Amino acid sequence: MREMFGLEEIASAVNGKVINTTGADSNKIFVSGVSKDTRTIEEGNLYVAIVGENFDGHKFCSMAVEKGAAVLLVSDETQIPDTCAAVVVDDTVKAYGLLARHYRFKLNAKVICVTGSVGKTTTREMIACALRSQKKVCSTKANLNNEIGLPTTILEAPEDTEILVLEMGMRLRGEISYLTNIACPDIAVITNAGYCHIERLGSREEIRLAKAEIMEGLVDDGTLIVSKDDDFLYDFVKENLPDGRKLCAVSAKGESAAFNATNINLEKGVSFDVNGQFIKLNLNGGHYITTVMMALACASLTGVDSNAAINALEGYKEMKGRGQITKCEDYTIINDAYNAGPESMMAAYFNLSVIGNGNGAKKIAVLGGMLELGDYAPMLHKMIGKDCGKYHFDHILVTGDNSSDFVEGLLDSDPKANCKVFANNDEIKSELNSIVNKGDVILFKASNAFGFEKLALQMIEESKPVND
Repeated sequence: MREMFGLEEIASAVNGKVINTTGADSNKIFVSGVSKDTRTIEEGNLYVAIVGENFDGHKFCSMAVEKGAAVLLVSDETQIPDTCAAVVVDDTVKAYGLLARHYRFKLNAKVICVTGSVGKTTTREMIACALRSQKKVCSTKANLNNEIGLPTTILEAPEDTEILVLEMGMRLRGEISYLTNIACPDIAVITNAGYCHIERLGSREEIRLAKAEIMEGLVDDGTLIVSKDDDFLYDFVKENLPDGRKLCAVSAKGESAAFNATNINLEKGVSFDVNGQFIKLNLNGGHYITTVMMALACASLTGVDSNAAINALEGYKEMKGRGQITKCEDYTIINDAYNAGPESMMAAYFNLSVIGNGNGAKKIAVLGGMLELGDYAPMLHKMIGKDCGKYHFDHILVTGDNSSDFVEGLLDSDPKANCKVFANNDEIKSELNSIVNKGDVILFKASNAFGFEKLALQMIEESKPVND
């Protein structure tokens, strides 16, 4: 059994008080791992009694000990079983973060942190993909990107991890600040600062400030990676980057930057040159170009050979629900139904526009709304409607509370747009059954709550896929 932490070491890391009624020397009590869930706890683990709004892990302290927990981390001293070693703190969630910060520096690993309004999960995955070509990488799984998920990812990293790739999510100001001061990144990546969470934060300027909090945790001589094509974000971080930290810019629009994309071709997949090296992705959509360059920047900063990184990225496939393309016998489905904001909606339109099966095949956009936009919702839905009109899709099927705003914007740019509004997904499915012909391409795009994932999968099931 490995000795991950000692009892006294845990107490020091989390500023806690040791209670040891085991009879053993406190300096000789060690834990082999960390768990916050008695369903997965293993012999010799530290059990952390997480306390949330609707959950209190203290109720399971006795069960944790029965299952072999060697030490408890608690805030309620009365819940410690007899003959048990424990560390008592004021707040177990904050202590969990402090312990993760302590372990981050015990690991001989570089830490890369990714945040942004849209694209952070894909960027995280592409970075991990590129670096795995030559390094032992541990990366955030699923959406474990908050005050519980990020420490969990760090604490679950094997001892031989060479690079940690961590995603940071947020809903309010101060949350990225909290996470970055746990992770203390060597490299920080901000994908963009768009409109996501504008309902809570009130303006893009506040959103930019929230994303830029990631710079606070950058280690001395750390590097921030951003796109120079995003003036709104780039100019701000350049002006506010902490002393001693470096800025690495990428550009797909001809700006002077450390990583530049040229000779871009979106006819069949995505191909382009980066600093003289040719890349051809098994993906569709120009938005991937910036993401690839951010991954290559991380590869350069961590000593990964660029050819190895490019070879890995050329085999990368879309994540489920994030622009995943499935070619079926009768039609092609673009499943981009995981989430939606103005930036990702407009990127989805572009993807639909560059994917075609020829022979008069139609392009059909099935669109729902964007949530958490507050008072900005009408304006932003009109904006994405206007952008949609530029592509003159054959059919546009719309649902959601802001459908009228979307249609108003759509007709502003394409008065002849073939658009219908529907009350629910059953009506949409019925319409699709009547209009879809062999070879058509169908985009499903909306916030996750609209349930378009189910619609997309249903369409795929009804026509045999001919690719993975």
